[in-house]
Amino acid sequence: MSYVSRVLRERRLLFPASRRGLIVPIDHGLTLGPIAGMTHTADFEKWIASDHISAVIGHKGLIERLILRDMLHPSTGVILHLNGMASIAPEPDTKIMVSSIDTALELGADAVSIQINFTEDNFQHNVALLGAMTDAAHSAGFPILTMLYDKVRGLSASDRQKRLSHLVRVVAELGSDAVKLAMPESASDCTELVETHCRDIRIFFAGGERTEDERLLGLTRSILASGAAGLCVGRNVFQHPRPLELLRRLADCIKGETEYLSRAV
Repeated sequence: MSYVSRVLRERRLLFPASRRGLIVPIDHGLTLGPIAGMTHTADFEKWIASDHISAVIGHKGLIERLILRDMLHPSTGVILHLNGMASIAPEPDTKIMVSSIDTALELGADAVSIQINFTEDNFQHNVALLGAMTDAAHSAGFPILTMLYDKVRGLSASDRQKRLSHLVRVVAELGSDAVKLAMPESASDCTELVETHCRDIRIFFAGGERTEDERLLGLTRSILASGAAGLCVGRNVFQHPRPLELLRRLADCIKGETEYLSRAV
C-alpha cells in the first residue's frame, strides 16, 4: 500500500489540471543563514499563503512554524528537506542527514527531499545516502525529490552535459521520484535532458539567482515546452519586491500548459 500513498501524496505537490508544479524551496536558511527575504519566519507572511504555490520545501523547524502559525494555503503541499550543511562548514557540499522519515510523518508532510552536491571526493557518500533515503521514503509511502548539483569544475560544455545526464540517471536508477536541476545554459541542453529522462523521473528546474521577471518567465515557458514537470523557484520569489505578482504570472504559465499530460510519468 505504500505505493498507493506515494502516488496520492505526489498529486498534492502538483496543480491538478496540468499535473505540473510550482514548488518554492525555502530551505536556504540552514545553508546561508539569514539572507534577504528570509531573515525570520514573518518575512513569508505576505506571500506564502498564495494558492499559486503547489508546494514548499523547508527544514523541519521552519515547516513546523509555518504549520503552527497557519501560514500555508490548504492546497499547498509540504516537502520536508532531510539533509543539509552550512556554507561556513569545512566541506559545505557534503550534506549530512538532519531530519528523518519519522519527522516527516509527524509533521504531516506530503513528500521529502534531499540535496546531493557531487564533488571530486564525495561520490560514495552521496550514492549511499541517496539509495538509503529513497528506500526509507518509499517504505513510508513518501515520494522523494532529489536536488542534484554537479560541483566539478574545469569541464567542457559537452562533457559537463554528459556528466549531468549520467548523474540524473544515477538518481533515477536509485528510485527518486523527481529531480531538481539548475537551469541549463542553453535551451537545447534543457531539451536534451528532459527528452532523455522525463519518462523515468519528473524533472523540475531551479530558478537560480535573482533575475529579471521577463527572463525568468521566458525560461519557464522554455522548460515547459521541453516537457519538464515544473519549476523550483526560491530566491526569485522571496527576494522579489512583489512576490505575489510573480507567483501569479509563473503559475499562469505552469497551470496553462497541458501538453505535458500526454508525457507524464
